Amino acid sequence: MDIFYLVLKTILIYLTLLGIGSSSFAPMTGGGDFPPSEPSQPGDTAKYLQIDAVDTGIDTFRPGEIHGGYRYGPSMILNKDGSIDLWSAANGPGDITDVVTYSRLFDGGKKRTKEVVALRPTPETEDAKWVCDPGVIKFGGYYYIGCTSTTDPRGVNNSVYIARSKNPDGPFEKWTGSGWGTAPVVPLIKYDGNPEGFGSGEPSFVLMGSTLYIYYSWNDSGSTTRVATADATDENWPAALEFHGECLPPKDSGDSADVRYCDEYGRFIAVFTEKRFSDDSCVSVWESFDGINFRRSGFVKNNTAKKLHNCGISGRADGHIGKGDPVYLSYAYGSDWGNWPTRFHRVALSLSDAPKTDLSAEKNIEMPVIRSRVRAVPEVIMIKAEKQVYHIKGSANLLVMAMDSDAFTFPVLFGAQFYDYDESVIKISGWQIRAVGTGSTRVRIRWHGLEGDFFVYAEK
Repeated sequence: MDIFYLVLKTILIYLTLLGIGSSSFAPMTGGGDFPPSEPSQPGDTAKYLQIDAVDTGIDTFRPGEIHGGYRYGPSMILNKDGSIDLWSAANGPGDITDVVTYSRLFDGGKKRTKEVVALRPTPETEDAKWVCDPGVIKFGGYYYIGCTSTTDPRGVNNSVYIARSKNPDGPFEKWTGSGWGTAPVVPLIKYDGNPEGFGSGEPSFVLMGSTLYIYYSWNDSGSTTRVATADATDENWPAALEFHGECLPPKDSGDSADVRYCDEYGRFIAVFTEKRFSDDSCVSVWESFDGINFRRSGFVKNNTAKKLHNCGISGRADGHIGKGDPVYLSYAYGSDWGNWPTRFHRVALSLSDAPKTDLSAEKNIEMPVIRSRVRAVPEVIMIKAEKQVYHIKGSANLLVMAMDSDAFTFPVLFGAQFYDYDESVIKISGWQIRAVGTGSTRVRIRWHGLEGDFFVYAEK
C-alpha cells in the first residue's frame, strides 16, 4: 500500500507541474494593513477582561491520513479585508525538524491560500536545527518573525531568533548581530540559564507608538514569561534591547504566552494554555496596564477542545486589537504526539467586575482528531537538499527533495537550479558536486518558485 501510494503521489505531483506550472506552488501574499493604532489611555483597573469562545470552532489544519503532521503555535495578523495572515510551526523533512509555514485565511478560517514554508533553519549557524513557535509583527514595511531554535539536538538550551521580510511568505533575512542578512545567524535573546532547561523562545510582539514590546518564554526551572523593549524606529533595534525581567509567573503545565493590546479596553492581554495535553486543559487570560506587570483575569474553557496546547490570538499588524475587530483564538490539540490538528474559534471580549477563577461550571469538548485525506492536487511547500551539510572529497552526488503539505517527500527529478556558491571551491553539474579547491561554501537551490540552501565543506 505504501509503495503504491508513493508512486501515485509522485506521478500526481509531476503531472501537476507539467500541467499547471510553477505558479501552482506560489501562495497569495497578505496585505491591507490598518492604519497605525492611535495611542489610548489605560483602561479601568477595577474591571477585568474576559475572553469567551462563541463557537466550537473549525479545524484549519488536520494531520494527513498517511504521514500525519502538525501545525502549532499560530501567530495571526488581521487584515483590513477581514482575512488572516497565519504563520505556524510545522514538521520539516529529513534532518530539519521544524519550519514555519505561511498561508492566508478567509471566511473565518473556512478557506485559505496554498501553504508555503516561509522560514527555515540556516545550515551551519546557530539556528541550524529548527525554527518553531513563531511570533509575527509588522512595522516599518517589514514583517518580523521571532522564533525558537538551538544548536543542541536534544531540544534544550533554546534561544530567541528574529528574521524580517517585506513579504509575509518571505524570503526572510535574519539578524546577524550587526545587521540583517543570511549568515551568521545569532540570537535576538540569548539564553544563559541552566543548559539542561528548555531555555528561551516562543516570542510575541506588540508595538506601542515607537516602543516595541517583546515577550518570550524563559524556562530553566519553570515556564515563566519575560519582557524586553526596543526602539522600533531603529532599523537595528535587536542590538539595543532593554530587559524588564519576569512578567508572568510559572504556569500550571503551561506554555508560551501570546500578547496583544486591546484598544477598546486599554490593556495588554496575554493568552497561554494551562494543563496542556490533558482533559482539563484551558486557555489562561492575563492582563496588564503597562505591558510589564500582569495579573490573572480569566480563562477560556467552554467550547474549546480537550488536550489543547500552544495557542495564539489574532491582532492587527502592530499587535493591537482595534474596537470592532473580529478576534480569533487558535491552538493545537490532541495527545498523539506530533499529530495535532489546529483549531480556530471566533471569540468575544468583554469586561467583568471580578477575575474569573472558578472553572467548575466550564466544560470543554472531547474533540476527535480527524485526519485529512490525501489531496488530489498536490500542494508542494518546501524544497531542500537531502543533507543540510555535505562533506566531500573529490565529488559526490546530490539529491534534492521536495515536501508537500501532506508531509510527503519526493525526489526532484528535473529543473533544480544551484547558484550563489563559491566556484573556486566547488562546481555543480547536473546532480553532481565536484571539489575544485579546499574550503567551504553555501549553495542556494531554486525549483518552481521555492528556494532552499545547504552547506558544503570540500577537499580537492
